[in-house]
Amino acid sequence: MVRENSEHIAGYTIVKKELTDLNGYLEVLHPDEITYLNALKFNRRKSSYLLGRISAKSALGKIIPTNTVMSSFKVGFGVFQFPVIEQLSCSGFQVSITHCDAIGISIAYPEAHPIGVDIEKINPEKVDSMMNMFTQQEITLANSYLNDKASAYTLLWTVKESLSKILKTGMMIDFNYLELDSLDYKNGLYSASFKNFRQYKSFSIVLDSYIVSITCPKRTDIDLTNFAKHLTHLNLQS
Repeated sequence: MVRENSEHIAGYTIVKKELTDLNGYLEVLHPDEITYLNALKFNRRKSSYLLGRISAKSALGKIIPTNTVMSSFKVGFGVFQFPVIEQLSCSGFQVSITHCDAIGISIAYPEAHPIGVDIEKINPEKVDSMMNMFTQQEITLANSYLNDKASAYTLLWTVKESLSKILKTGMMIDFNYLELDSLDYKNGLYSASFKNFRQYKSFSIVLDSYIVSITCPKRTDIDLTNFAKHLTHLNLQS
């Protein structure tokens, strides 16, 4: 991630595994994370938790000191459920986590340079409920690039969700406040800017069944080539 006067390194991990396979990675979990996992009653919740923690630990492992033992620190919860890294021997790192179905994605980044990521499945059955979350201008923008309403609205949703993760509000913020004011398409990526948060921009990758969006500071040049390739490869195996 290159800015005018600085460079920053982020690490990402994409995991696609069912719960039975995820159980083979429990050694990376902190004892508190194990306790939390064992308290979960439903397999779906266990799966989403493991997808998040395993991908988060792996992403962090790409930018923190290589001798760090993954089980020595934990990824806890903030007051609005955003991830918080605790008990890590080196400070200054954070992580954004998203999961859907059997897919988990995490991006680890230095605190000086925030990033938010979100993945959602394209679901035509959610069109009616989703459209109430967008302004007419946003709907017009998305429909001008994507003919399929389910894809158009899912793109809008993931863009806003990825921004809300930077703001650490999640779904507790009025989505109208996260309104997009532009949308463009170039070289396989949809790019968006925001009406009220002009310091940020978003990039979206549309796959056959999912859409992934990443939001970062507006004046950052970020290379998503490998990230997009890995997502496309993942999609071919869906």
